[in-house]
This record gives sequence, C-alpha cells and structure tokens, in this order.
Amino acid sequence: MRKNIMITGASSGIGEAVAKYLAQSGEYSLLLIARNVEKLQTLANDLGDHVSFLGCDLQQTDNIGKVFEYCKKNSFVLNGLVYCAGIAGNYPIRSLSQEFLLKMMQINCLSFIEMAKFAINRKFSMEECSIVAISSLSSLTCYPGTAAYTMSKNALNAAVKVLAKEVLKRRIRVNAVMPGYVQTPMMGDTAEADIVDEQPWGYIDPEEIAALIEFLLSDKSKKITGANIPISAGMAF
Repeated sequence: MRKNIMITGASSGIGEAVAKYLAQSGEYSLLLIARNVEKLQTLANDLGDHVSFLGCDLQQTDNIGKVFEYCKKNSFVLNGLVYCAGIAGNYPIRSLSQEFLLKMMQINCLSFIEMAKFAINRKFSMEECSIVAISSLSSLTCYPGTAAYTMSKNALNAAVKVLAKEVLKRRIRVNAVMPGYVQTPMMGDTAEADIVDEQPWGYIDPEEIAALIEFLLSDKSKKITGANIPISAGMAF
C-alpha cells in the first residue's frame, strides 16, 4: 500500500529532488506544494500517476489550513510531511532589516510550525507519521552575513526537537536534515571550485539528500526522532 507524502517547496531544489526520488520508488502517493503552479503541474505530469499538486504561498499562514482542507476533501491522510520550503540571503547584521528578518523567519520556521500543527492532528495523519524538515549546516557554522538564515534554521532545529517530544504518544517522528552547500538554484552561479575550501568534497547532490529523507520516511528509521542530522561533505562545524 502506498504511503501518502506531502512535499512543500516541491517546484525546485531539494523539494523537487525529493519528489522525483520518491516517485521513482513506486511506493508513495505524493502531494506537491509550492507557489509556482506552472512548475508543479509540469513536474506532476512528468512524474505520472499518484502525484497531485496544489499551489500555495506558505508565507501566508492562513493558506496552510486550505492545504489540509484539500487533504481532507481528497482523503489524503498523511504518512509523511517533508518541509522543503525556504529562502536564503546574506546580509551583515548592520544592514539587516526587520522586514527581511521576519520574512526569513516566517517561511523557514514559523510556517513549518503552523503546518506541523495540522500534520500532527489525528484528522490529517496516520499513527507513526514521519515529519522531515530541511534545515542547514549554517545553523552551526554561523558564517558572517548569515544571521537571518542562521537564526531561522536554529529556530527550526529547536522546533523539531520540541515537537518530537510532544508527539511521542502517537509515535510520530520529527527530524531535520542539515546539509551544507547543495547544488541547487539557491546557490546561483557559484562554482564548485569556489566552495571546496569550506566544503572539501564539493557540492552535495540533491538526490543524496532525497535518499536520506526517504530513509527517514521509511520504517527503517522508526526509532529515530528529534534528530538534526548533518550532511557536511567535509565542511567543519
């Protein structure tokens, strides 16, 4: 029987890689969530059967309830949630605006919390559901210019640990994956040669992260919860 998995931020980057990886296994029915409906539709068409999609701007938390209304209407009870939605950007603290900081915190952490509140409700998830959030090794490396991003990911890491303890009775697992530099559009035109001093093994392939996420969604990881798991490619932290 296929597991029902919701993936946010599914239109590009790690979210897209996770969608492709899970679809290839043939073991999952997927609900893809992102702002860009056109990209979602193209991806869903490419992935074939057992893949649906819904456009949603998760920065507007009022929209999150509508996602779960869609799930209820379509009898899509979650076995897993993969939260890949997120933004990045570097500004030194001296030039960091409250507007940018709040936007970063909203999408990288607060919207995850709001989504998790629905996902842990018995109406929307199965027992032993698995929740996986994409964090970042930046939460530990704390490089100059990354204050907003680092703060948002540290807040996410803390939320994961607390939530994992709060849902023990339903055996819901909550974990985060903390990659270093991943070869996604978020990195722009940065060449691999420009990162190897910090990350000696070069870029992390999004598919490598997808493989770990699939493990965390599976019964093979049924005793792992409350973990923030680094994928460093040799980066010191």
